[in-house]
Amino acid sequence: MAQNLNQEEVLIARNNETGQVGAVTGLNEDGTPKMTDVKSAKLSDLVKFSKGQNPLEAFMSNFVRQCKNPSTFGFFRVPADRYDTVGTVIGDFAKDPVANAEMLKNNVVDVALPPRKVDFPPEQKVAPSDEDAQVAQSNAAKAAAEIKHSAIDESKIDWDNLKEKWGIDRAELEKSGDLKEMLYNRKSRLVTVTPTFAGEKFPIDARLSFRTDPDGNIKVVPHFIHREPKLDQKFEGYEFSKEDKAALRETGNLGKVVELTGKNGEKIPSFVSIDRLTNEVVSVPVKDVFIRDTIGQTKLTTAEIMQLKSGVALPPKEITDKNGKTYNVVLQVSADRKGVEFVPGGARRQEQKTQQQQTAGKQQTSWLTKDGKIRPITKWAGVPMTPQQQADYTAGKVVELTNIPDKKGQLNTVYLKFNPEKQRPTTSLNDPRVKIANESKTQKAVNTDGLTNEATKHVAEPLQKYQTGPKNDQQAQQQRKPKGPKL
Repeated sequence: MAQNLNQEEVLIARNNETGQVGAVTGLNEDGTPKMTDVKSAKLSDLVKFSKGQNPLEAFMSNFVRQCKNPSTFGFFRVPADRYDTVGTVIGDFAKDPVANAEMLKNNVVDVALPPRKVDFPPEQKVAPSDEDAQVAQSNAAKAAAEIKHSAIDESKIDWDNLKEKWGIDRAELEKSGDLKEMLYNRKSRLVTVTPTFAGEKFPIDARLSFRTDPDGNIKVVPHFIHREPKLDQKFEGYEFSKEDKAALRETGNLGKVVELTGKNGEKIPSFVSIDRLTNEVVSVPVKDVFIRDTIGQTKLTTAEIMQLKSGVALPPKEITDKNGKTYNVVLQVSADRKGVEFVPGGARRQEQKTQQQQTAGKQQTSWLTKDGKIRPITKWAGVPMTPQQQADYTAGKVVELTNIPDKKGQLNTVYLKFNPEKQRPTTSLNDPRVKIANESKTQKAVNTDGLTNEATKHVAEPLQKYQTGPKNDQQAQQQRKPKGPKL
């Protein structure tokens, strides 16, 4: 019984018009698939087929013959013995077959195959397998972008019209490799087009891409060079902040996901970038970007993939290409590229920033303003100061700061004050107005001064604020243990 089941498959269908996804249990009177919820479906209710037999050759003879528009539905095969695990995953992927094209690659059923006789096996009840559902995902992981963006049908392109109207030559695009980029919904490099105006042709440099109009016709879209990116005006309903403009000008990418307004007013989470060749501001919905888990020969961690999905660039990372050559690069999602790119000069800029920060840490500028007043500061030792604390500091008063880490990482209370003699701020664990804070007195003596007393002499861990002896039973037991050999 189990052996026969291992050779069977079931179908999951998706209505491409309504988005409904379900497991196939039979045919409706109009020839459409009868579907039930994928997660609650019982294996015994599903239509099963022999593994060596194409599902459409068995099931689709009636479906194709009776259904008025077979292309309305998409179908995905699932092993019957793993339906409880793999079926749920495939059902979720089928809700967005474009975004999950790579994961569904080996499960898609070709609707164009010729039909055979339908065969509905008798009802069978089988215990579900507990095999990991990730088996369904591991079949494909290398060419998602190619599959996802291969929607341009070249046979629908009127090359004679493009040659006449724009001076675009197919052979030249193919020779340069630009044609492949354009067929995968990306842009060409800068090419020279010769549009006709008032009977005369004018050569203009532009990047080209294809676009499908509502009638299904393929048209070329030229992307002309702008003098500079238009960042001072709203872009698809989003207004760039000062920080946004700086990020776009420095890296070419916004560095985060923002909600843009679609044609119907819907909010679309998107990546935003600048086309570095034309200065055009471009965007791409997050759902349309597939991030591979491998760049060249280098694997990305889950945390790195999630960071890229948020739009944030990864720190400089060594990437080994397919030829074994290693590069130190910054990776980030580019809306222009519709995927992950090597940010030009990213590693060098990051190195310069690090050096500048280190230099700034070693060579602090004057703690006084040009007119000799105390320069305001907003934090100390990485801990933010309240507005009142900032005001007290610039007034030359003593500022009490809590939760400042000591040399051993324990939090304590310190007192900050600008020292006129040293011309810089100084801190102390002793309140110059009173004395050392009571809650940090023992902590200072042990952690900072290296002193001890009977209660703390055998406590090996650094003391915390308010601690004057062992903080728990474990430390107390450690204290009672003799140190060294017995005499």
